[in-house]
Parts: sequence; C-alpha cells; structure tokens
Amino acid sequence: MSISLNEEATPVEADAALILDHLPGLVWTTDETGTISYCNSRFGEYAGIDFGLSRPSHWVSVLHPDDAVFAVGYWQNVRRTEGHRVINARLRRKDGDFSWFELAGSPLADDGKICWLATERHESANDRTQEEIEGGFRRFLNSLSLSALLITPDLELEFANQAALRWYGFLPERTEQEASADMEPRKLDDILLPLKAYMEGEQTPVFRYQAQHADGTLRWLEAQVVPIVGKSGELTSYCLLQNDVQDSRDAAYLLGKEMEMLDMVARGTPSASVLQKLCNVVEDLIPDLFCCFLELSLDRKFFRMGAAPRMPSEFREIFDQKSVALDKNACSFAALTKKAVEIQNLLESDYRHTSMGQFMLANRLNYCHAIPILSPYGNTAGIFAILRHQHTELQPRERQIVDRAAHIAGISIDRTRHEEALVKRETQFKRSQAQLVAAQRISSTGSFTSDIQRDENIWSEEFYRIFDLDPEVEPSIDAVRERIHPEDLELFDVEMRKGLAGEDADFVFRIIRTDGSVRFIRGLARVTDYIGDHPVFMGTVQDITETKRAEDAIRRGEEALLKAREELAYISRAMTISALTTSIAHEVSQPLSGILANANACVRLLALDPPDIASATDTARRTIRDTMRATEVVKRLRAMFNRQSPTMEEIDLNEIAREVIALSARDMREKSIVLDASLASGLSSVRGDRIQLQQVILNLVLNGIEAMAETEGRPRRLFVRTSLAEDMLTLSISDAGVGSAADSTDKMFEPFFTTKLNGMGIGLSISRSIVETHGGRMWAMPNDGPGMTVAFSIPRTPSLAQSVQLSQ
Repeated sequence: MSISLNEEATPVEADAALILDHLPGLVWTTDETGTISYCNSRFGEYAGIDFGLSRPSHWVSVLHPDDAVFAVGYWQNVRRTEGHRVINARLRRKDGDFSWFELAGSPLADDGKICWLATERHESANDRTQEEIEGGFRRFLNSLSLSALLITPDLELEFANQAALRWYGFLPERTEQEASADMEPRKLDDILLPLKAYMEGEQTPVFRYQAQHADGTLRWLEAQVVPIVGKSGELTSYCLLQNDVQDSRDAAYLLGKEMEMLDMVARGTPSASVLQKLCNVVEDLIPDLFCCFLELSLDRKFFRMGAAPRMPSEFREIFDQKSVALDKNACSFAALTKKAVEIQNLLESDYRHTSMGQFMLANRLNYCHAIPILSPYGNTAGIFAILRHQHTELQPRERQIVDRAAHIAGISIDRTRHEEALVKRETQFKRSQAQLVAAQRISSTGSFTSDIQRDENIWSEEFYRIFDLDPEVEPSIDAVRERIHPEDLELFDVEMRKGLAGEDADFVFRIIRTDGSVRFIRGLARVTDYIGDHPVFMGTVQDITETKRAEDAIRRGEEALLKAREELAYISRAMTISALTTSIAHEVSQPLSGILANANACVRLLALDPPDIASATDTARRTIRDTMRATEVVKRLRAMFNRQSPTMEEIDLNEIAREVIALSARDMREKSIVLDASLASGLSSVRGDRIQLQQVILNLVLNGIEAMAETEGRPRRLFVRTSLAEDMLTLSISDAGVGSAADSTDKMFEPFFTTKLNGMGIGLSISRSIVETHGGRMWAMPNDGPGMTVAFSIPRTPSLAQSVQLSQ
C-alpha cells in the first residue's frame, strides 16, 4: 500500500498509486528540504518505516553514512540543473543491512520537489570489487558541479573530476591521468599546506584558501575534507570537495563595505571621506582600474573634487572648482548631457586634445568611462569616472560592483547637496529674519498671529517693545488691553468683537506705556486661516506717534502758510492799488466830470421857457449812469483793500478780464502800449472768487506793462487771450519785453524771486497759489520772439446736464 505523508500537497490517484506499487523499484518524492512526502509500498517495506506512526523522515536517513555526503551533493545538483544522471548508493534495509542501488532523481516542479527511483543491483557491498566501487564513486564525482579531488595520504593527486579540470583550465578531451599528472606540480601547492595541517589535527575539515584560476587570477575556494576508508578500515585517500567562493566573498566584502559606508552617510560623514572609501573598495575588487568621483556645485556650473586616491595631483587641478563647460572632456560631456561617455581608445578619439586627455596619455591611460550620477530630480549631481590602461570588458560581477558603487555615491552626494542646500536656506532664513527684525525696528512695526477665541497669540520682538511689555510675559489679549488708553478702550473692545465675528481690522488707538508716555498705534489684521469655525488672524501694529506729530506740525504749518498767504495777498493788493491810484482817480474823475456837465445842462434845460423836459430827462439819465460808474470803481477799490474771505461764485472770465483791462488802460496809454485782446466768445463760466481772480489778471497785466517799460526799437504790444481746451479755461498774457531765460521760468513762481529792480518777488507766487486753490495751474514760457507769456487755466463750471449726469 502506497503512503503519502501530505495528501493535500501530493495527491495520488488510485490507478497511479497501483502502477507505482508494481514498479520493480523503490519510488519516493522529497520536498525542497529533502523530507519524504510520498513513497510507494516497495520503499516502505524495504526501509521498514511505518510513516503512519512516525514523523516524516529525511531521505538521507536511509543512506549509508559513507554515501550520504555524495548523495546530498547529487540532490543539490539535481535541484540546480534539472539533471537525470544515475549514481550508485547504498540504502539501508529494515534489518540494518545495506544494498547497492542505482539512484536517479527528476525535479517535479519549480518549488524544489524531486521524484526518486532506486533499482537494486542484487549484489551486496561485499560482492563488488574495489575497482567497481572506485569507478562508480568517480563517476559520481564527475556528476557533481563542485570541484572534487582525491588525494592520497602521501599528498599525491589521485583523481580530479571534470568540474575541477575546468576550473584549473585543462581541456576536457585530455584523459584524467594526463590532466592529473600535469596539474600536480603546478596546482597542488595551494591546497597541500592546509590539507597537511588538517592531517596533523591543526585544521578543521572545512577551510578556505586561495588558488590560481584558469584565467590567471587568484580566487578563494572553500574546501571540505572527507576521509575515504577501505573495507578493512584503513585510510585510502582524502576527498576534497571545493567550492569557488570568490564571488560570494566579494559580495560579502562589498555588502559589509556598503553597510559601513551607508552608516557613514547616516552619521553625516563628509562625502569626500565616503567617496574615498568607495574608490578604495572598487579598486581593490577590480584589477587594473583607477576610479574617481567628481561632485557638481548646487548650480551645476562647477566641478568639485570628490575623491581620486590613486590619481596624481594634476588630475585634481583639471577639475577642482573648474567650470563644467571649460574643458570639453568626457566627464564634462557626461555632466552636461546626463549620458555615460565611454572612450575605448583615447588615441583615436577627439577627447585626446582636452586637458583630461593629455593627462591620461601622460599616465598611459587609454580607456575612460564617465558615468553621470543623477539626483532624485533627474539632474546631474556628480560623475563616476573609471580609467584603465587598456579597454577590458567588465565582467558581470565587476559591473555589479561599479553599479552599486555609483548608487552609494549618489546617496552620499545627494545627502551632501541637501545639507548644503539646507545650510544655504538656513543662512538665508537667518539673514531674512535679521532683516525682518531690523526692518520692524526701523519702521516701528510689530507682527502677530492671534486666535482670538482661544486667546492663543504669537508676538514678534518689536511687538513687545512697542507695547513696553516684558518678553517673558505670556502673549494674551488682556496684556495688550492693559496698555490701551482709557478713552480708546471702547473702540478696542468693538474691534475685538468684530474679530470674533471674522472681520478684518484697521484702526488707530492710543496706549499708555509704563513711563506714562502716550503712543499712537495703528493696528491692522487680516483673517489668514480658520480652525474649525473660528478665525486666525495675522497682522501688524505700528507706532505712528511720530507720524501723528509730523501730521500735526504739517497741519499747523499749512495753517500758518495759509495765513501768511492771506497777509501777503493783502500786502500785494495794497501795493498794486497804490500803483493804480492815479489810474483809478482818472477813471473816477471822468464820470464825475460827466455828472457835473450833465447837472449844469439839466439846470439850463429846465430854465428855458418853456422847459425842455425831454432833453432834461435824458441828461438826468446820463448823470445817473456816470454816478453808477463811479460807484463801481469805488466798490472794486474797497473790495481789494478789505481782508475778506474768498467768496465763490459763478464768474465770466472774459468779463473780469475786461474790467482789469479797463483799470489798466490809462497806464498802457501813457507807456505807448498797444493792447491786443482776443477773448473767445461763448466761454463757460468758472467758479471762483471774483476779487482774487481779478488780482491775478491785474498782476499779470502790470508785469507785462513793466516788462516793456524800457523797450525801444520795436512795438510795445500786450496780448490778452482766453480759450477753452477740454474742461479747462485758459487766460494768457504775452508781452514783447525783455523776456526771461527758459531755465528760470520755474523760479519765477518762487517767493521773493524777482527780475525787477524794485520788485518784491511775491506777486507771481501769490498768483499761482490763488490759481491752485481754484483747482488750476499757472505756468510761464519764453516767446518765439521777444518777451514771454504767462498763463493760467482753471476748470470750467459743468453744464446742467453734466451736473445731473455726475450726480447720478
């Protein structure tokens, strides 16, 4: 009856089990650990194992102890190579005796399960000759992938299997005797010393040593010594199973160094030290190789020497702190293109003309491989350069070493770059913080963040200083409220309630500091975030006390200036009226003479018989007209002398221009000045003070008259013009006098600047001030010919339709 120790793992159909039970041999299966998972009935009966009552057994337990080591090797070989070779081994019967079987194993699946078939040779160990036993043993050794040597107790080579011959570099067509005889004097010296030590009890059965491989390199081997005992119990030879552990040794060495270097990176060791160690490891593991690491600056414009332990100092001079684009060598090209550059024969490459190429030729280096090390963001962070005397393809193991070294270098360089960037940002942050503190101190501005509902606040240093609070004081609204001026507490509380409702704040309040001084503070806050349903504010407080004082001083100065202007205006009017007294007297005398003449004529007409009533009536009307004319002249004179506040009214600019021209007519006639008045018709009215605007026009007219007082040889002409441009009415007065330089036209309006011999220099300054108070402007410019033009413009009064539109 067949037995399965794991029915779920190895299901066997009834027909298949029946077939296996009737096979003329022993059949069993093993899992990946070598444990028996199924056997047919013949195997169970032969081995005498009741699997139903015992624990699962390892199949090696039924092998002869002397055959176990070889059978295990064969089992491992089947798992690796899926082979189907046959070996001879002894299996234990249930009575304890051993019989020879031919064993064959076949893999069942990729999970390591193997099906075994053993057929009995029908001969006992005693029936076989020594030659048969040795032949079968050697055939078994040849089936192994491990190198196997048989060495006599006299330390002479007796046999080498095919794997050993291949490892040492002997052709497979040579006979075993020829190969063994040839390799003995040349190859055995490496192993005889540790084998002798084992024979003398100074060495364990398992040891490691170095031997020369077929490719000429020294490689580490791990050997296990198994003594071979004959039938009579005497030692016949030693079997040495050898395994090439150079790759695993290199891998373990590299792994250890990797862990060591990664630990250095984690501990913040400078990248130069890590890269130096990397170079040493790579150069130790790969023969005839020089390597170096170059780092790039944060802006990727310059090289920095990382490590090049075996390179002359000239190599450092080529790259350290040099521009990446300076020398168009392999490393520069790799850094700029992010692609590896391989130069297999420098002598036939254009790179030989570069500084790096000249260095390589001078040191007999003809091969270069520049590998870019990329940052996590895809930018070039460094270069891993490999230099050799001649081009030699890297073996897979060597390629793995290079790749892993580049990977670790990338980690180290990336950490260094992050640290440099962090230091740079920290420096910039500290500098900006210092600038912010200085700026807050200079501008007397403090900053804060506040959650009013929770009363959680963060204050800047300047905030504490402005409110005269101890920096150790816990920030709170009550601490600020204690400094608020009693008269502003209500305003402060209102703003706090608005803040609780999520409204922004911008208000001015006063505080009282510990020294009793009162300071004006402007508070400004904006909602920047919400925690749940309550707002978080960020804002500033600024000490505006000095600004307030300056504003008060400016206001007082403006009031004083306005008063001074009024005084100057009065003085100017007085001086102007004094100059016009004669002209005004003449103007008044004319209507008075007319009144007298008309009165006499009226008396004569009434004395006639009969009286001429109609003519007397006309004469009386003319008397009234002249009386009104004289009255207006006197009114204007009194108004100019009175210190009255400006009276704003609708004014016809042409009308007041004509009045001023009438007042100045006599003076112009006496000075032979010809008046050319061009007053535009249909002008809109302006809103202003009639007397002040008359004063401005009169001042300009008198200045023009005086400018031409000494003019000879050309006509003395005074031009008075009005015009409308957009919404501004303009009045200009041009003379043909001495004029003024173009660079002095602005100075003419400065107080006390004058070009007159006896002038005071205040007329034009006052005139410009009056025009500007009317919303206009005044300017002067030289004429193309003699003289100059002074003009002013003021806004016209909007029409009714425009006023309605503006109000809407």
